[in-house]
Amino acid sequence: MIARSLLILLVSATPLLAQPNDPYTPPTAPPPLDPVGLLLRLVFLTTLTLTVCGAGVLWARRLGRGKPTDPKHSGRIVHDGSLALDGKSTLHTIRVDGQKVIVAVDGSGLRSLTILSEPFDAVLAEEVANTANRHPITE
Repeated sequence: MIARSLLILLVSATPLLAQPNDPYTPPTAPPPLDPVGLLLRLVFLTTLTLTVCGAGVLWARRLGRGKPTDPKHSGRIVHDGSLALDGKSTLHTIRVDGQKVIVAVDGSGLRSLTILSEPFDAVLAEEVANTANRHPITE
């Protein structure tokens, strides 16, 4: 039933599809592109993109900077200094509520965290005094 209906439809539409009296005429070609217009559009859009990116970088830098703080009143954690060991490893000294902490960092992240028991200067002065008392220097 369906095949017969399709065959009838195809036979009846064939005279409409085939019109041998009309010669084939190809579509007209679009006009050639204006190279000056294309270059101006390229320069304008590139400049616009770089301007938006630069403004975003400046905005992020200003946002991330924050207000300058006094190291004495910056909070409970204060970064004292850093020592670069090689291209990827670094030692940082941090004071947390007056206690010194040594942090070792490399390319993969935090490697170790060591809390110093007492301030190093006090231990060093005590050890120098003990050494001088045990072994007096005689001339």
